Amino acid sequence: MQFIVKTTPEELKRARKWWDDLEMQWKFAYNEAVFGKGPVIEPPKDDELMILLIRADTLRFAGPLAPNPNLSQPFNNLSGLIPLYHLRYLSISHTGIKSLLPLKRFTNMEHLFLYNNQIESLEGIENMLELKDLYVQNNKIKSLAPLRNLIKLDTVYVSGNELEKIDGLNLKHEENLKHFFVLPNEKLRQREIIRVQNELGIIGKKG
Repeated sequence: MQFIVKTTPEELKRARKWWDDLEMQWKFAYNEAVFGKGPVIEPPKDDELMILLIRADTLRFAGPLAPNPNLSQPFNNLSGLIPLYHLRYLSISHTGIKSLLPLKRFTNMEHLFLYNNQIESLEGIENMLELKDLYVQNNKIKSLAPLRNLIKLDTVYVSGNELEKIDGLNLKHEENLKHFFVLPNEKLRQREIIRVQNELGIIGKKG
């Protein structure tokens, strides 16, 4: 990050308070994955901090078990992302996150990669009306209901979860949803796959 950000003393003060209030696990994560300083808790430079809070639209965090990790220790919640509501691309894999509720105000999101975590519900993404890609395979998700209004989705990966039915999808998804990877899901019956294909024209694929 080499850009110069013009900011007021009050804005910088608020930014510093945000950093000071962060959980330690998130200070480690930002310093390691974003600022390239390693797993330390020291505060970033003023420009680094303001660019993160104002301009950054892409973030990637991959836990130590990921193929290409950038974290030496995983975090277990998404609290550290608030208030980065301008994010359009977010990738978090191989961590211990369970809830997506902190993402409720992230309405600009277009690409969301949250695979190989401990996510139990998609509640929290229902306002991401611009979302095109959703990768949440290998979690503990039981329902797709929060997808009902996300009709710009093009690619959805929900394999390796705990789905028993394919709720949340409707005829409004048919035009844009070209890639729907829902298999395997051990509790999902073949007749449900066939129902969605016949009623909605959406083919459930393996992947």
